[in-house]
Amino acid sequence: MSEIKKYPKVLIAIHWLTVILLIVVFLAGKSLENYDFNEENMNRYRFHALLGMSILILTVIRIFVKRKHKNNLPKEITYYSNTHKIMVNMVIKLIYVLLIVTPLVGFIMIFQTGALTYDLGGSFPTNPHFNETLETLHKGFVFSLLLLIVVHIAGVVIYKIKTGENLIARMCKFMK
Repeated sequence: MSEIKKYPKVLIAIHWLTVILLIVVFLAGKSLENYDFNEENMNRYRFHALLGMSILILTVIRIFVKRKHKNNLPKEITYYSNTHKIMVNMVIKLIYVLLIVTPLVGFIMIFQTGALTYDLGGSFPTNPHFNETLETLHKGFVFSLLLLIVVHIAGVVIYKIKTGENLIARMCKFMK
């Protein structure tokens, strides 16, 4: 049996779709800082929330698909040390955790404002406001996720420089 060099197409598609959604949801979230949470701007908040929930759903699907294809994945990279292996695995696992927890906190934040009652035909809450703790958590998770993604990308680049192995090719169908 030949060595598997690339991830299955479905995992590649989920990976890159998640990347695109993360960029769009981040930009949509940053733009929300310029708008009040009110009836007039509700569609902007819905768009951001829908993207966040899409990321959450894709992440859960990705976990199950990865388990289903566990025998069809490329072999692990060659680690420099046990510490390197622990760091790589920790970064990946934390990214997954944040891809799940961040949208959940965002959803809870929207839910507690009463905006979902409005979406179900009720009136807009008279005094909608975000719970400051939840908002701080959500923003902190977003910052942490972005930081971990930068570490992930830097790790892939550094690995290429040190070993010559192009890890991006494992996650791209069109690269050799």
